[in-house]
Amino acid sequence: MHPKVGPPPGPQGTKVVSRGSAVATVHIAIPVQDELEYLPACLDALRRQEGVRFVTWLCVNQPEAWQHEPDRRPVCEANQACLHLLAAVTDLDLRIIDRSSPGRGWPPKRSGVGHARKELMDAICAEAAPRDIIVSLDADTLTPPGYLRSLIVSFNRHPAACAIAARYYHPLTDDGAVTRAMLGYEIYMRFYALNLWRIGSPYSFTALGSAIALPVSVYRRVGGLTPRTSGEDFYFLQKLTKHGRVLHWTAAPVAPATRKSWRVPVGTGQAIVAACEGEYSDRYPLYAPELFDRISRTTGAFPELFAGPVETPLDEFLRDKISTDAPWQPLRDNHTTLDRFVRACHERLDGLRILQYLKAEYREAPTDDRATLIDWLDRYGCQFPGTETEASRVRALLNERVLADLSTSELDAIRRVLFQMEDRYRREDDLEG
Repeated sequence: MHPKVGPPPGPQGTKVVSRGSAVATVHIAIPVQDELEYLPACLDALRRQEGVRFVTWLCVNQPEAWQHEPDRRPVCEANQACLHLLAAVTDLDLRIIDRSSPGRGWPPKRSGVGHARKELMDAICAEAAPRDIIVSLDADTLTPPGYLRSLIVSFNRHPAACAIAARYYHPLTDDGAVTRAMLGYEIYMRFYALNLWRIGSPYSFTALGSAIALPVSVYRRVGGLTPRTSGEDFYFLQKLTKHGRVLHWTAAPVAPATRKSWRVPVGTGQAIVAACEGEYSDRYPLYAPELFDRISRTTGAFPELFAGPVETPLDEFLRDKISTDAPWQPLRDNHTTLDRFVRACHERLDGLRILQYLKAEYREAPTDDRATLIDWLDRYGCQFPGTETEASRVRALLNERVLADLSTSELDAIRRVLFQMEDRYRREDDLEG
């Protein structure tokens, strides 16, 4: 009789976490472009992960044409240095996709972080088991100890879930201008998410490519990630939300780097660039709560719309966007049950449409960020037990000064209280089901 063979132990004899009846392997997908400054710390953080069997996949990439562009040569050289660094690693299980050496770079019209993420995830799926987990990460992001283990624990607790949009928290830096810009952008993101949570939107996620996880089986079922030059994380999470339940709670947040970045036209790095150049408030405003209330009144009317035409606050916007006088009629024609009709309505008024609506309304009638935040705290701040003291301090600050005049520590206090409020929603969501 053969002895029973169990799963291999984790580092220092830590028990390996299983998913279902078998041990799941975590596959970490990391795009790398000009990341020599940040990559070593990212790998060091992975070395501190325990209790999980994992493989780290890295795609070092840039367009092939950059080999012949003098101003892009430094990126090509930095990528070669990253490849040499990775080749010397012996204490992590690494799989390296070289999309940067001469003759191996991206062809025209097929470059960017979206293509790198897709190539990584597709390669993972060619090898991984359906129960395995794909973790999307960035080379400038630090994972706290136990992060990978917490993802498997979450999927074990919610076996029907299709993805996790993890918690995040950007660190402060010694560069005052960059840190202030990051805080402004994070306040924008958290305020946006808080209002979507408040109205019960299924699209209440913050899209960060460094904070997504999903089972391999789900990646295959949804047809994989659609590559884009940027914003692929937003569209991928939206796709996953339409497919099933996305979780939002992890034991500890990931820490994306606080820095400028010109590599993609949207995202934290580009937002910091915009803020440092004085373009922040126009591109990333705090949208008025009333706009979210109109969205809520529209989604609240979905059951009534099933019975027949009813005017909603977003009808005019949708008529313009989808070029029809009856935006809900095709859904009534195609879906004979209320549940399926309501789901189809949410798929029509998805995260992209919501953001387009908010931007369009803001362009028509810009609002003041300070007044918007004061109004929100007055109306909803009392709904978050445990944050009353900090919220009161923030409210007092805003009574006296505009956001531009606040110190870095005062902006951080606003960020912190919004983080705590958002955590309340994330925790409650995790307890459901």
